[in-house]
Amino acid sequence: MRARARRRGPRTAGPSLTGLLAGVAVGILGIGLLLQHSTFFEVVRFVLFIALGVALPGFALWRLIGNYSRNLVEDLAGGFAVGTAGQIVVYLAAASIGLQAWSWVWGPVVMVLSFIDSDIRARVWRRVAQPLRPLQAWLFALSTTVVVLIVYRRGPSQFLPAYTDPLRSYPDLAFQQAVAASAKYDVPVSTLWLGGEPMKYHTFYHQSTAATAWATRIDLTDLIHSLTWLPLFLAGCGLVFALASRFAPTAETGATWAGPLAVLIAGLGGAMQPLPDAGFGGLSTAVAAYLSPTQNLGVMIAMALCVVAVDLLRAEPPRSRWVLLVLLALVAAGAKSTILPLLGIGFAFAFVHAGMARKSNRTALLGGLLAFVVFVAAMLTIFGGSTWGTEIKPFKTFSQLSSSPLATLLSWGLAVCGMWFLGRKWRDVGTAFLMGFAVAGLIGTLMTAQSGISQLYFLRTAFPAIAVLACVGLANLVGRLGDRRGVALVGIAGALSLAGLAVARSKAAGDRDPWLWMLAVLLIVGVVVGLGWKVFRRPGNLGIAIVAAAVAACMIGSVLVPLQAFVSDSASKLVYAKVSRGGATAAEAGAARWLRRNTQPGDLIATNAHCIIQRENVCDSRHFWLAALSERPVLVEGWSYSNQANRIALETNSNPSLIPYWDSSKLATNDTAFKSPSADVIQRLRNAGVRYLFADRRAGAVSPKLGEFVSIRHATLDVTIYEIK
Repeated sequence: MRARARRRGPRTAGPSLTGLLAGVAVGILGIGLLLQHSTFFEVVRFVLFIALGVALPGFALWRLIGNYSRNLVEDLAGGFAVGTAGQIVVYLAAASIGLQAWSWVWGPVVMVLSFIDSDIRARVWRRVAQPLRPLQAWLFALSTTVVVLIVYRRGPSQFLPAYTDPLRSYPDLAFQQAVAASAKYDVPVSTLWLGGEPMKYHTFYHQSTAATAWATRIDLTDLIHSLTWLPLFLAGCGLVFALASRFAPTAETGATWAGPLAVLIAGLGGAMQPLPDAGFGGLSTAVAAYLSPTQNLGVMIAMALCVVAVDLLRAEPPRSRWVLLVLLALVAAGAKSTILPLLGIGFAFAFVHAGMARKSNRTALLGGLLAFVVFVAAMLTIFGGSTWGTEIKPFKTFSQLSSSPLATLLSWGLAVCGMWFLGRKWRDVGTAFLMGFAVAGLIGTLMTAQSGISQLYFLRTAFPAIAVLACVGLANLVGRLGDRRGVALVGIAGALSLAGLAVARSKAAGDRDPWLWMLAVLLIVGVVVGLGWKVFRRPGNLGIAIVAAAVAACMIGSVLVPLQAFVSDSASKLVYAKVSRGGATAAEAGAARWLRRNTQPGDLIATNAHCIIQRENVCDSRHFWLAALSERPVLVEGWSYSNQANRIALETNSNPSLIPYWDSSKLATNDTAFKSPSADVIQRLRNAGVRYLFADRRAGAVSPKLGEFVSIRHATLDVTIYEIK
């Protein structure tokens, strides 16, 4: 019997073949998804650069500096996060001296150094110490696959091809592309769609994308709309798994399933959805993984910070991991503005916890000071003191969600109720850190307000850590049963809850209190599965079995509506963004790309297109695609998502996308050139630095006399481009 037990123990010489096959399966799926909307050679160039220019150099630094070698999932995900951070830092330095096209060189240098020195080679390219068990690897692959497919279905599959149908678009992606276009040429990044005005915003995703564009020569449209979302999201999933494994280290406490379940909950969960026609705010990573690339990058960096911070707080060697923490914190400052406040509060909780336990709290103090100093520096340099429209308005979130506080908090609480069963895990300083990280996310969401409910990004950034705590708590609860087959209880309870809640949602349509249907299903699933556990003579207390099944039903049941969104448009509207108007036609996009090919960076363009939607005197000014596709500054295209628009909207308590343009004389001169041109008006545009006119007939009538004052350079079905000599 002892010999059999030893043979079934975990391998320590390296990853298993079946585990590697699980990773290969996810990789093949990812490449297949990329090929759906990109050419074969684009995907080849992108994958090679991501692997050889970012992931492997980062992998080398992750192992060399952090002395990590637990398993390949953690090392590859952590390595990609560090590689991305290194890419951003190098690009910022290279762009400041005009060498941004060569910023990729750092990767090969790191790779060469990792091979030529025998000591470095031995530390970087050694085998993993704790390879994933085959079941664990396949569960992780399955949960990741499910989440990735949902993101793809409600992301690229829904919005691509880009810039071909004006009725199927998402303005924010054009905004992201316009910022990345500026990042290719400008230091610092500017507001291209508004004459190149200075821009104070978290732009590190855009610098990273610009670096990728220079290295691969892939168009920004393909990078932002089709390619970059996937490696960032996969790395985020891997880091969620790595973080969970630090709190559930053995099979008895859920190592086999806690990590994969955390990936599923972080990816799709976050809120119970009993109401058939109203949601409670998308908290999961899948909600913003595609349509908010800054959040996608931010989640990856935040999870890498949490992994390193937990290891440092637990005083695990080596101390050189501080280098990784500093690097990731610096990049977090410009990746997503929500990260550093959460990191600081996390260290504050750890500081108090260590003090109460009469242990050294020096690491927590230094970590907190690091987060505070970097945050203040970022506010002064990156953001210039701008809050981007964020203001202190306690509990405004509930009114913006159009839901009652009790219903919203109940919906969120049930989805992560496993947190209440952490038990002795509370004695761990790492748990205190994650709890502070989670609490900070909730407080940030409830105490602030921003247009478009953007304060939810505080909670969205914290939610992966919340999901980890919830899954670790559930694993701790199931572990009290004393049976390694507890994964069966969790799986059965989850499957029954998904089926039962689907029926309850359909039956509760039009019912006055659908919450009763939902709670009844959860209670029934808990009792039935708990009793079944004892009927099959499994060990453990009946009450614990019922509670564990009910908790699993709540947490896994929270992913029902996001799962239904894979095939249901009505379910998708409760969680994911909808396709909207305001995009470009193929002819308009072709004309904008002509400008990029036939003009010089910095050439100023004027256009008559400003509104993606206009009704009477109300203009939705989220018009960014001309700047995005031409990669040139536009005198006045749109004016949303600028520091000035946010400042005015904050002062007037209005929607920043709907406010009128503040420089009416400038706008009047611009538009008069297209409607009633004259030598004087064209001269004023020339004096303002305008070189080209982009006359869009879909945006309004264009005077036939315009050709008398300027030269026609290019014409398509919808657009005529003129040059001012």
